[in-house]
Parts: sequence; C-alpha cells; structure tokens
Amino acid sequence: MSLVINGYSESSLLNTLKNLQLPYSEQELNKIKNDLKSELDLFKQRELPEAVFALIIDAYHCEIKDGSKVKKAACYIVLGIDMEGKKDIFGLYTFFGKENRADWNKVFEDLVNRGLKKVLIVVSDDFPGIIETVKAVYPYADHQLCFVHLQRNIRKSMTKADAAEFNKELNKIKLSSSFDEALEKFQNLCNIFKERYSRYMNLLMEKAEYYLAFTKYPESLRKHIYTTNVVESVNSLIEKIRIKTGGYFNSVEVLEINIYLQRKNLKQTKWRKPVPMINGYIYEIQQLFQLRYFNQTQNS
Repeated sequence: MSLVINGYSESSLLNTLKNLQLPYSEQELNKIKNDLKSELDLFKQRELPEAVFALIIDAYHCEIKDGSKVKKAACYIVLGIDMEGKKDIFGLYTFFGKENRADWNKVFEDLVNRGLKKVLIVVSDDFPGIIETVKAVYPYADHQLCFVHLQRNIRKSMTKADAAEFNKELNKIKLSSSFDEALEKFQNLCNIFKERYSRYMNLLMEKAEYYLAFTKYPESLRKHIYTTNVVESVNSLIEKIRIKTGGYFNSVEVLEINIYLQRKNLKQTKWRKPVPMINGYIYEIQQLFQLRYFNQTQNS
C-alpha cells in the first residue's frame, strides 16, 4: 500500500514488486485497486458539514489519457477548514478541457447538494468569473483573492523598481489593524502609481475589497486565509507524481485516486490536528459567523 500511496501506477507497482522479489498476486493487486475505487466513490459523495470557516479552492492543470489520446484537463480541488480549524479536502472534480466558470458552477452545486450551506470566507485566485460564481452560491461569505498571486502579478505588470516599491508597501498594508485601514492605504498606494499605470491601478482598486478581505479577521488567523498556497501545496504533491509516472495520468480515476491517497496521508500527518491558531479562536469565529448569518438573514 505504501507503494500505491507514493503514486505508482499499476504497471510500475508490478515492476517494483518483481525487482524487490516480493510476493504478490494479480488478485491482491486487483483487490487493492477495487478497494481504492470504492473508497474514492464514498469520499466524493460523503456528506459535508453545514457550516465551515474557510474554503480554499484551486484548479490543478494536467494531461490525462482518454482512450487513445492524451488530453488536457483540470482537476478542481476544494480544501476546507472547519469551525474547529481542521483541514480536509471537501471535493475534487476532474473535467477535460481548460478551467472554466461553468465547471466551477458544477463544483459549487455539488458542495451545496452535499450539505455545505454556509461559509465564512472563500479563498481563490482571480480566475475570470469566480467572484460572481462564489457570490451566487455563498452570498454572505467574504471572498479573498490570493494575495501572493496579486504580488506576483504586480511583478509582471510593472517595472522591476516600481513593483518592488509597490509590493514593499503591500507587505505593510497586510499588517493593518482593520479592513478599513487596509482599504484606505491600498487606495492611496494605487493613486500614487495611477499616472504611470492608469488602467492597471483602476483594475486593482475595483477588486480592492477582495484582495484585502483577510484583514477583517484577527491577525492570528490571517496567514491561513490570505493565499491559496495550502491547496497549491497539494497540487505540487500531485505534480511530482505526474512527472514520476511519465508526464500524464493514465485515466481520471488514476489522478483522483492519487489525490485521495495524498489526502489520506495528510489526514494522518500534517492535518491530523486542528490548526492551533484557528482552534484557539473558535469562539471569535463562531461569533463572526453568527453575526454574519444572523444579521444578513434578518435583513433579507
């Protein structure tokens, strides 16, 4: 099983067992494979909690064999942090073709159908249409666009010197004591560079509330909700397996079983216990949650 968890394909597993001169049978391998399929199906259909602290979402892009062809595909991964600070993968969904809004709609529809009705904050990259998609499904949730991606895009969109200065100020803004303070400083910063980068600064200011949503939360919680890095680290584990197994996955099933096995390993190691900082703020999170959903539902 440890060989399977490390991402070996069936053929690689057979060769490894032969080279190590370990006993095996095709029946045993088939049983492992069928058991994993059943586990994956149950995992993808399981009921979700009604309310969670955060959803951190991203799409992993790869190539998958489909019949006789190798095609481009996107696997949409939803990582959740529950109200006690425990991390888990809530859903994984693979579609052939490029990442698109219609498929994200299917992802969120499935989350709702499996019981997830209320979210405090959603963290994502700035994929076109994702703001509207999240707003339609979880209208009372904050939405944080990845701050790390913002700083990366600034380096691509401005001169090296200007980007360095802008990002230096952004790192200070990240430490603001409140959302209002962060928003004011961000707008002032954009205005300084507006003459040189008029269109780009206007785009940033239009989305300022989404880049700074994490500043609405206690400082100790912010590092867990300002970036999509945690789900991208899962993607990097899968990417290593893709490279090791020849550059593509032999089927959607093989990809998803590998992700499921990585999740299983994480649940036994890094994700076994709640995130201490989040767990230490359970009361504050619950209060934020009650205020958000009680006030909004009363006013709707």
